[in-house]
Amino acid sequence: MKFSIIIATYNSEALLERALLSVLNQSYPHVEVIVQDGASTDETIDILKRCGSRVNWRSEPDTGVYDAWNKALDRASGDWALFLGSDDLLLDKDILVRCVRHLKRLPPHILFAYGAMVSGTNGQVTELVNRSLMEVYRRFAANMAICFPATFVRLAAAKQGKFDPSYKIAGDFDFVARYLRSDNIARLPLIVSYMERGGLSTNPVTNCLMMDERGTVLYKHILPKAQELVIGCMQHYWHEDSSLEAQ
Repeated sequence: MKFSIIIATYNSEALLERALLSVLNQSYPHVEVIVQDGASTDETIDILKRCGSRVNWRSEPDTGVYDAWNKALDRASGDWALFLGSDDLLLDKDILVRCVRHLKRLPPHILFAYGAMVSGTNGQVTELVNRSLMEVYRRFAANMAICFPATFVRLAAAKQGKFDPSYKIAGDFDFVARYLRSDNIARLPLIVSYMERGGLSTNPVTNCLMMDERGTVLYKHILPKAQELVIGCMQHYWHEDSSLEAQ
């Protein structure tokens, strides 16, 4: 099993090296790191050059993070993709080893496998997001229910569907909503990643845009799947489980 870890960057010198090291230092060997940079003007390119051949990177103008992810997908060759922000990181050096134990048991129709995620500021954890499958299906009726930096996506599906670059913030929500069914999401009982607060999705300045884009996704993709969401919720109603493995 091979992972494609995809990172979009633009003037990301502050925290990019931390993100890259969290992937490059993984004990699991079958990992490719693909970085798509939007023609940065700070030290981002120097950081990428120092990684040498360990990182497959390219720098060219793009229209935003989802356009960058699409460009990176064209170069990806793994089985599962994980999309990280340039200020996110994998929780520890053994997390992919632990994820493999669960992912290899999933049937082919599972397209998304999500774990728990912690977030905070300057690397200091202030919040844990850990949702059961029942809660995930229930939350999709209002907004994005899985933490994308902690969600593995079948690469074949990602390559086929790709992201809609017209979105600035909710492109991941749009992508998941297009593929969402009542039986194609699995939960990993692990804390997969850390997200640095202050990015686009947590910035109050962009909150209005985020709400507008989420509303578009809800109307276009979630509303027509209301029955799927109810079925997904009811399938897990009697065995709601949000327990985590010891890490």
